[in-house]
Amino acid sequence: MNNQSEAFSRVLIDKELAYSNWDTTNNAQVTFELKGKSGRADYVLFGDHGPLCVIEAKNPDKDPYEAKEQARAYASELNAPFIILSNGNIHWFWNLSDPQNKDAYRIERFP
Repeated sequence: MNNQSEAFSRVLIDKELAYSNWDTTNNAQVTFELKGKSGRADYVLFGDHGPLCVIEAKNPDKDPYEAKEQARAYASELNAPFIILSNGNIHWFWNLSDPQNKDAYRIERFP
C-alpha cells in the first residue's frame, strides 16, 4: 500500500494541469476547494462562460473512478459539463453534456 496523501496527488494533478496549459495561479482559470451545497469540489476549471470542469482528487492508492457520483453532484450544482477523476496517476474523463457518453473513460493526459 502506498499510504501517500491526497496532497501528493494534488502535486501530480497540478503538473498535469500545467502540462495542459492551465494556470493554477489564475483564479479565473482554476479554483481550488470550491464549496457548494453538495460538498467541496477539489478543483474547478473555468472557461469563458463559467465552470467548465470539476476535478475530483483522490489519494494515489485509491481508484479515482469510485468518486464518480460525488463529482457528478458537484458538476451538476455548478453546471459544469465535464468531470475529471484523478489520483495523480490514473485519470478518468466524463462528458456530462453528451447523452451518448453515460460513463467516464480513462485518459492519459488532461485536456
